[in-house]
Amino acid sequence: MPRDPDEPSIDQTIAALVADLTPVTPVHLWRGMVVGLAATGLSVMAVWLCLGLRSDILSGHPPMIVPLRGSVLLAGGLAMLLAALRAAVPGRADGGASLLGTLLLGLFPLGLMALLLDGIMAGAHPDFAEVDAFGAARCFAIALCASLLVAAVLAAWMRRTAPTNLARAAWLTGWAAAALGTFAYSLFCPASSMGFVTTVYPAAMLVVALLLRAVLPKALRW
Repeated sequence: MPRDPDEPSIDQTIAALVADLTPVTPVHLWRGMVVGLAATGLSVMAVWLCLGLRSDILSGHPPMIVPLRGSVLLAGGLAMLLAALRAAVPGRADGGASLLGTLLLGLFPLGLMALLLDGIMAGAHPDFAEVDAFGAARCFAIALCASLLVAAVLAAWMRRTAPTNLARAAWLTGWAAAALGTFAYSLFCPASSMGFVTTVYPAAMLVVALLLRAVLPKALRW
């Protein structure tokens, strides 16, 4: 049967379809990590400008617990961020990033708690004087605000990756933002006792992560 001369050819049909396509910039995970670091720096700057930093940090002589807790929060947050970015890109394996982040953020307060218990068994009296309603509320409020700032920046970037498992991506992003936001708060936090770090810090991160887990799926969905 002869072809209708007015009917477009296969090549013409394909050319018409391709003409409407727009090239998509490849998604690189390292760019997401840079965005996460920039968001963390932005939250640190916001805490610094609004509240200030600890005077012993500015002088360069903080007690050991301050750089220790900050290092663990930053490292654990970045590990969770890498896991979240991998979860947001279809076909990317976790690579153990979420396990590393869980170990860092989970074992640190447990390790400090073990030291507290060891001191109690030895007859020492741990200091829980800083663990009060005001200190806890302050920690929750500032950590939440700093974490929301980080989460908003990450969500805006991660929407480009079109995550398929929204629940997992939101959960990991929530923990990443919670840890990085709490890191920003820790640079201001006037508390220096292990009792505060082992109780209020984990509770604040858990609440923030749960809140972001509930909110982020809608923000990540196209």
